[in-house]
Amino acid sequence: MAAVKLVVHGIVQGVGYRALVRGIALNLGIKGYAKNMEDGTVEILAIGDESSINRFSEMVNVDTEHGPQVHKIERSQAEETSDYDSFYAK
Repeated sequence: MAAVKLVVHGIVQGVGYRALVRGIALNLGIKGYAKNMEDGTVEILAIGDESSINRFSEMVNVDTEHGPQVHKIERSQAEETSDYDSFYAK
């Protein structure tokens, strides 16, 4: 298992982005969370096998005309944890 933290910049709050991310995570078997941050970013903790996390990271990089628009994703390693039994949109 691997864990990564993603900080997503762009138009990602109030446009259904966390729900979209949750759906992608559940389809790939990723555990963790996506939550809005005060600075307008969305923080994501993704826990799963490395290939699923890599695919997840690509799939959450979306740019839609009238919805989420991801401008940049910062990725860093995170500590693995067994605190999550699913993926949550906080």
